[in-house]
Amino acid sequence: MRRAAVLTGLMLTIAGGLTGCGARPVSMVRADANYHYFRGEFAEAQPLYEEVVDRRAAHAEAHYELGRNLLALGRASEAREQMILAYNLEPHNEAYFEGMADAYLAAGDEEALFNALEHQIRDRGSVEDYLRFGKYAQKLGQADEAERALLGAAEIDGGQTPEPQLALADFYRTVGDRENEIRRLRMALWFNPSDAEIEARLRELGQVPGPTFVLQPVGRE
Repeated sequence: MRRAAVLTGLMLTIAGGLTGCGARPVSMVRADANYHYFRGEFAEAQPLYEEVVDRRAAHAEAHYELGRNLLALGRASEAREQMILAYNLEPHNEAYFEGMADAYLAAGDEEALFNALEHQIRDRGSVEDYLRFGKYAQKLGQADEAERALLGAAEIDGGQTPEPQLALADFYRTVGDRENEIRRLRMALWFNPSDAEIEARLRELGQVPGPTFVLQPVGRE
């Protein structure tokens, strides 16, 4: 009996070892998961992403990609937990912060979303942080908060790049403020007076853009 038990134990050990040896490399599992994800086959991708997380629990990327797939499946609360894990593992990764913010938004966790956005502004206060705050405030229909954040981005930028001007133009379009939309498009045109897309928008608004139509952005010296 004792010998039989020992032999059984050895057989189980060997079988377990063979099973482990037969496991596919995690890089292949992840590649298959991404293949399904980018084809919109989220249900097929889900168990593969879960396997990657099980095998790479300390990797931020694994949690982020699982969270991204959960968002696509409409499982916002679960996605939020994965995105928080990814961000906590790599707090300086912009994609992971955006993923966490998207998950907060999808889960209806407005308080946590704004706490995170405000923390970024207090911690860094970059143009991108203010633009991001404005974007999410717009998505939540908080027009006053969005405008303040976008104006803050333009002020910090000091008229050095077109992005804050275009963000403000887009915002003013959503609230039906034609005059300010035109004004910000004229400022955006300062950086490239022959920008075809901006010119098309201005013509759509009944304007005739030309060399004298551009405006120097507010704050630019």
